[in-house]
Amino acid sequence: MTCNRVGAIVVGTALLLAPGRTGAQHLWWDTRKLNDANCLYGEITVLATHHAIYYCGANWHPGEPAGGYCGIQHNGPQERRTIFSIWDTAPTLHPRVTQADPKTIFNRFGGEGEGAHTHMLWDWKAGETFQFFVQKRPGAAPGTTDARYYIYDRGSKQWRHSATITCPNGDKQSKASVATIGGGGLASFLENFAGQDRDVPKLALYRLWLGTDAGAMKCLTQAQGDGTWGQLHDAYFLAEGGRPALDTLYGQLQQQYGKPTFGREGAKLRPLTDKPIPAAVIRELKALPTGKNVQDK
Repeated sequence: MTCNRVGAIVVGTALLLAPGRTGAQHLWWDTRKLNDANCLYGEITVLATHHAIYYCGANWHPGEPAGGYCGIQHNGPQERRTIFSIWDTAPTLHPRVTQADPKTIFNRFGGEGEGAHTHMLWDWKAGETFQFFVQKRPGAAPGTTDARYYIYDRGSKQWRHSATITCPNGDKQSKASVATIGGGGLASFLENFAGQDRDVPKLALYRLWLGTDAGAMKCLTQAQGDGTWGQLHDAYFLAEGGRPALDTLYGQLQQQYGKPTFGREGAKLRPLTDKPIPAAVIRELKALPTGKNVQDK
């Protein structure tokens, strides 16, 4: 994954997969004054979907030591997932999964850099908001940082700890990106990882909050994008599909979600409403469980 940054707004990032086969559109969030942030809360609402699509809620420190990403995938007609992965700190300093939900699958990944990958089968639904939380804290072992990934289970009405990935901090230069989520660029994207059925409409809404504590996260209200992007229902959206099919979809959604405002590459739209995280959610985030140590599974 590559990136270029202007200030704190990332203005270029792309997954380095098979050339010509994949396609993605991105949002690059304005995170100025949040360089030390180590907590991120996010919401993704998929309004139209198709298989072989990754709705990345957050991709932090792209191209830097221990950069990571998380979100939801529509893998096939009968399979959906949530994923959480972190790249290596250095070629000889590898992150490892130290805690995990019993249903979380984890391993090493390669092909677009190397690191620790986790995923859990998760039957998320179009039209429902998927909520996630990432928190970084010093690890139990000296010189390490724990990155914890949580998802909200609508069925049980509880937060679930999907996995903790423990990363070596490395040297002083790499530690800045290992220990934080802010300060190195923050993106969301919608990726067609099979490179097929591009004319079929896909549409997702994104909102993010970032800060140094679960109770003190700032709503991110400005982003720039590429591809088909803009604002809808007081959130940023990303979309893929043929123009006639997307126009029909926007019309079908208009009564509930309003009309979209389209962005252009390099252009800024008006800020979103600065919405606070609901107090009940903040209380839950301050009292989150941890998963079982992987050696105890």
